[in-house]
Amino acid sequence: MRQTGRAASVVLAGLLGALIGAGLVYALVSKQAGQAGKVGTVASAGQLRPVTTSSENAIVAAVQRVGPAVVSITALYGESPLERRIKRFMGIPSDPFPRRGQGSGIIIDGKRGYVLTNAHVVKGAAKVQAMLLDKRTFDARVVGADPLSDVAVVQIKGGGLPSAVLGSAAKVPIGSWVIAIGNPFGFQNSVTVGVLSARARQIRDPGSRVALQDLLQTDASINPGNSGGALVGLSGAVIGMPTAMIPQAQGMGFAVSVDSAKQVAEKLIKTGKMPWLGVEHHFLLPDEAKKLNVPEGQGTVIVGVVPGGPADRAGISQGDVILRLNGRRIDGDTALGAAVRAHNAGDRVKVVVWRDGRRMTISVTLGAVPQNLEAG
Repeated sequence: MRQTGRAASVVLAGLLGALIGAGLVYALVSKQAGQAGKVGTVASAGQLRPVTTSSENAIVAAVQRVGPAVVSITALYGESPLERRIKRFMGIPSDPFPRRGQGSGIIIDGKRGYVLTNAHVVKGAAKVQAMLLDKRTFDARVVGADPLSDVAVVQIKGGGLPSAVLGSAAKVPIGSWVIAIGNPFGFQNSVTVGVLSARARQIRDPGSRVALQDLLQTDASINPGNSGGALVGLSGAVIGMPTAMIPQAQGMGFAVSVDSAKQVAEKLIKTGKMPWLGVEHHFLLPDEAKKLNVPEGQGTVIVGVVPGGPADRAGISQGDVILRLNGRRIDGDTALGAAVRAHNAGDRVKVVVWRDGRRMTISVTLGAVPQNLEAG
């Protein structure tokens, strides 16, 4: 009996110890959770943050802020005159109903009705319509499109429209939560969540030519119809515009960085067109620059010139290395595109090139990006 009582005492003492320990842990976690909810509180190195509802609330708030400004875009495509002639010749009746394409857009100026979207969403459309979250539908006018960056601006009538705040992707750390809002497969204002996986990504076409660059990578689910929608940070600011995915991969979606999209949109709203040099190029690797003895060890080499384009007319050739454009150094993958976009179609610029071991300055009159160009 004494042994049984002693064993019971030991068990009871153990249980009391466990309860006291659990109480201390609960109090500690509760205290940390309260601190985590305060603005500016950061966990020390090696210390795990407690799970709180603050992130969930931030996602809900961001969706409520941006969601009303994300529209569903329907592009209607009629038959071209050539298609109609071919059908008449072959005895095939014309389609009485126009073909439809679906996409998304972001209202960036509610007063003037400007909507940001992808160029491929509205390319070749005979008519464009935009539907808001509250089901109001407007006919849209294409203000301008840039196939090279896959950015377009359309305009709808109506004042006092909801509008989104455009932020900066450069300020969002890799690994941050992001939210994709769009209309995949026509399901209006669908929301998916992931993280910002990487910046400055490139997508190449089957010929290994760079099709799109300065892209954000995310594992937030992106599907057909998301194109032109919003990629949003927890602050509620738009940081990107979903534009592409890799179907055979899992969790690999891409968005045009809002930093690039803003620059293009402002130019399209102002002039309706984008400046164009008409070259295909890639930034020199260090060993390439050394082999060519390129001054300052950097520049972008021309690997193709569009026949009849601005560069071709000015005498820029394949193999030339562009060092500067109007005094701006070409010091990175996206530097040449940014330097060109800083000007307008019709502007005359001085391009410094390295050719056959010597520096040359060539004057080029920039053209406008042809609308039938593919991204690249």
